[in-house]
This record gives sequence, C-alpha cells and structure tokens, in this order.
Amino acid sequence: MCDSPVDIVFVLDTSASIGQTNFAKQINFIHDIVNMLNIGPGTRQSRVATVSFSSNVVFEFGFTDDQNEVDVLNAVDKINYVSGSSTRTYLGLEYVHKTVFATGNGERPGIANVVVVLTDGNTNPGHAPITSLEGKQLTQTEASHIKSLPAYVFAIGIGSGVDKTEINGMASKPSDTFSILVDSYDTLDTSVIKNTVLTRVCKAVPPPAPPAPTTPPPRDDPACYKKKADVFFIVDTSSSLNVFENVKKELNFVGDVIDAFEVGSDQVRVGMMTFSNDPEMLFQLDDFKTKEEIAKVLMEMNANDWKGGNTYMDKALRLLMKEGLSTSHGSRHGVPQIAVIITDGRATDRKEFEKAVNELRQTNYIVFAIGVGPQRDPDELKKISSDASRVFEVENVQSLQAIRQELVVKLCEQGDQPAPPVVTCEGAEADVIFVADSSRSIGSAAFKELKKFAVDVVKRFTVSPSDIQVGFIIFGNDTNFEFTLGSYRDQDEVIKAISNVKYLQGMQLTYTNKALTLLTRYGFSNLNGGRGGKIPKIAILITDGEPTDIEATRIAAEKGKQEGIIIFAIGVGQYIDQTELDIMASSPAETHSFAVDNYAALSSIEESLAEKTCTAARKTKKGLFF
Repeated sequence: MCDSPVDIVFVLDTSASIGQTNFAKQINFIHDIVNMLNIGPGTRQSRVATVSFSSNVVFEFGFTDDQNEVDVLNAVDKINYVSGSSTRTYLGLEYVHKTVFATGNGERPGIANVVVVLTDGNTNPGHAPITSLEGKQLTQTEASHIKSLPAYVFAIGIGSGVDKTEINGMASKPSDTFSILVDSYDTLDTSVIKNTVLTRVCKAVPPPAPPAPTTPPPRDDPACYKKKADVFFIVDTSSSLNVFENVKKELNFVGDVIDAFEVGSDQVRVGMMTFSNDPEMLFQLDDFKTKEEIAKVLMEMNANDWKGGNTYMDKALRLLMKEGLSTSHGSRHGVPQIAVIITDGRATDRKEFEKAVNELRQTNYIVFAIGVGPQRDPDELKKISSDASRVFEVENVQSLQAIRQELVVKLCEQGDQPAPPVVTCEGAEADVIFVADSSRSIGSAAFKELKKFAVDVVKRFTVSPSDIQVGFIIFGNDTNFEFTLGSYRDQDEVIKAISNVKYLQGMQLTYTNKALTLLTRYGFSNLNGGRGGKIPKIAILITDGEPTDIEATRIAAEKGKQEGIIIFAIGVGQYIDQTELDIMASSPAETHSFAVDNYAALSSIEESLAEKTCTAARKTKKGLFF
C-alpha cells in the first residue's frame, strides 16, 4: 500500500490476439493491484479509473467522489472482453488525457496521476485511414501528452509480440523503472509481478508534503542579498502544454523564483514574456518595482488568456533582444543581463531558430535554458544557453519546483560577476555618420552583414542628443540619407532604423565621391542635427570595391578632412586597393584604415573600430581638438 494517495488509470488491451483466457488473467492482475491500494473517498485515499481499447475505446469507469473499494473491484471484474480486430493504443491514451484527467472529472489537484498501460502487441491501426507507422507515432504523441499533464506512465508489455521500443517510448523515464516486460499472461498474474508494479508505483509517487509552517519563511534567498541584475523570463505557452493548469504551474514557478530576489529599481529588475505563435510582453524591466506588483500580474492570468499555438521560439528571442533586455525599457549598463527561457518542445521554425540563436550569441546576455516534459530537445537547450551548466531538464511542469533553489543560486551568483567587459563610449560626445556602399558587387546577403556590423558598433555608443548622435548614408549610382543625425534620440531607435535600411537594387556602381560630397556638405549641418563647435565629426565609410571615379573620390575625401571630419575607411574583399583606402582615411592611416576579407569578417574589427571611434570622441570632449 502506498504512503501517499494516487489517482490511477488502467488502460487495457482488449484486442483479439489476447484471447478470453489471457484476458481473464489481465483482469485478475488489475483486481489484485486495486485490492492492495487504499481506495476510498477520503483526501488521503486513492481513486481508480479504467479505459479499454482495441478497434475502439471504451470508458469502463472513472474517478468519483464517493468511490469505494467494493464498487471498484466489482467494476473491474465486469469489464467485457471485446476481441477487437485492431490495436489502436493511441485511442485509449488520447481518451485518458482528454477525458479521464479533464478538469471536473474527478482528478484531484495535488494528487499524483499514474497511468498503467497493458498490451500484448504493438499499435495496429487496422482499417483506420493511417499507416502502421503513423499509428505508432500517434501512440507516442498521446503518451507524451499524458506525461506532460503531468502523470507517471507505466507501460507493461506481455508476450513475444510486444514492440519493446514502443513500450519504452510510452513509459516515463527512466525506462528501467516505468517499462515492464513479461513473457506471458501467466507471469503477469503472479504475486511477484503484482508486487513489483505496486512497489514501483508507490516509489514514483511523491511522499506527502509536510504540514505548512504557521509562519512562512522569508522568501529572499541569502545568495541574492544585495545583488544587482536585469533578469528576463521567456515562457513557452504553446498548445503542447495541453491544459491551462500546466501554464499556471509554469507561471507559479517563475513567481517563486522572483520571490527569492531583492526586487527594486536599484537591485534586481525583472521582465517577462510568453510565447507560442507570437511572443507577448507581460511586463518590462522598468514596469514594476516590487514583487507584489509582479505577483498580481501572474495571479490575474486565467484560462481565457491562454491561446495555445506553436513554438515560435525565434520570435521570442528576437523580441528579447529588441525590447526585453533593452536600455529603452530599463536595461542597465554594467549590470548582468540574464535571460531565463522555459520551453516544453522543439522550435517550430528550425531555420529561423538557428538564426535567432546566432544573433543571441552576439549579445553579452547570460542565458539559462529550462526544458520541460518528454518533447524537450536537449540539443536546442544547449544552443540557447551555449553553456551546459546553465541548462536544466525536468520531466514535467510539476517537477519545476525541484530545480527552483539551484536555479535561484545560479542566477544570483551572476550578480557577483562583473558584466562582460565591453568597449563603450561612456562620457563621449560625437556626431557619427555611417557611409555604406550599396553597389551591385556587394549583394543583399553581404549588405545584411554590413548592417549587422553597424548595429554592433552602435550598441557600444551612448546615443542621445547630448552624447553620440548617429546618421546613415548609402551610395551606389547616387547617394542619399537613410536618416540624419537629428532623426533618432536613443540607441534602440537607431538600431531599428539601421535594420530597416534597404539594399539598392539594379546595376549600381560605386560612386564613393558622391557619398563623401553629401557627407561633407550636409551631413553635419545644423539643419540635419549636427551640433558644430568642438563636437567631433566622425564618418565610418564601408566599401568593397574601387571607386568608379577615383580622382573625384580622392578630392571629395580630402575636402571632408579639411572640414574637420575624421574618416575611418573600411575596405572589404579582394578588390580593395589599400593605397586608395588610405587616401580616403584620416591620418595616420594605420589608425583610421581597416581591411577585411569579407563582410562576415567585419566583426573581427568591431571592437578596434569602436575603441578608436570612442577615443576620438573623448579626446575632443577633453579639449584635444582634432
């Protein structure tokens, strides 16, 4: 007899391959297991339900509030042998998670759910309009839904016709505990097997919880004392969670983790989003200053708010980078930037997921990945975190609480670590304009790399009307401003604007001279946001080929330098003439001229360029005018 109560469902095979004699032994097995449980209506007693399957599914009896041992044993003994022509195991499993364990059908919150599946063969759809392989896949899918409720699934295979792989796939993990193979129904109907099954069921069920203390302990964890961090939670709420109760358990887990922090504008800031088909921002880092405000938001979420959907993790990761851990929404410099991602399955769009993960790796975020349930993908979790020590895996949402303390400690340990060193332009003033080649020799893919490089450089700037302002010029046959110095007032706006720049179409040549002329005449004018005076005028020119008009380009570059513009010239690819590049750049050339093999390699000079740009800006601010 188990120390804790259990809600247990027997799912039994009634197909023709069993035979009446063996079916009677199967019934006797269930009868004796039930007889060893403490069945009754009390809160500390167990309850039983039974479903049978072959060509169709039959609901034999379910959980009831007035259930007693005598009635249950009589109901078990009256189960009829159908002798169906098919073995549609998936129908029985589907009925269990959709109906038997549905809210209002007697399943009790806080009581462990156990499913015992008995079969003598493998899934056989028979005349159903699906293949044998599709039937087997359906069986695994429905078993996964049960396990994610959560419920413990014991799979018992009887006889030589059993598919061991299917049995192990249906069972919870580890298989050597939850998967049981016996050679015959005679063996099944022995005290050894019955006691083995009951013992394993009882061991799987958590022990009764200790009585709640009369005075709740303080929730702030000592490891989090006086720690600072910006922490953002990204929570999967896709349809694979099956019921809103599982979503609620995820939210409660997040709430319990947040409870350990010292939340405040000068301590730990917290943000959160959910995602399925699309991400949805629940609150930003700068929305709330207390744990009570956050708890209220989580408590108010209900089943009507849950839409389900697929697992578009790529969209969530991009929203995290765009708005989540964003300076415009409360992210702080010099404070660890932490993301905690909770998901129960694989990304729906694998290609976009890979792209988003690569973008995530370009940030300085510390990422924790938590995989929940049987459909989690360990490889994806490792890619998300890029550090195996920050990956957690649990069998179901109920098990999340088991990792709470370890997660809290690891999160708060990050507060002891200085934020990753990044060259920034703190305390610098400058007007900076990117001058980007958009000629035909580049191509749209390389142009995206160019924009990414510009974005990464801007991320090192403090962008504001009183710090660093940014403009953007593109050129091909002609040239134009994508945006001027006065267009945007903060870093996020500038990054978004750069991301929206379109590559010029058509047979575009490389009229670098036109871009430099536009830069010199209008780029730093008061009308376009230039501040004049001793504010440094800096241009970052990026090109991959020889100028169409070399002499005009030389003259335009010289004119710009005479007007006090500091020009950093970056040449990309094999067609760059270093001498021509040096002529366009300010002096000394070894400080202001860069050459890389391709646009993907621009990242290799990002820090050096940013450092030199910021140094130029700081020097002028200190009175050392160029």
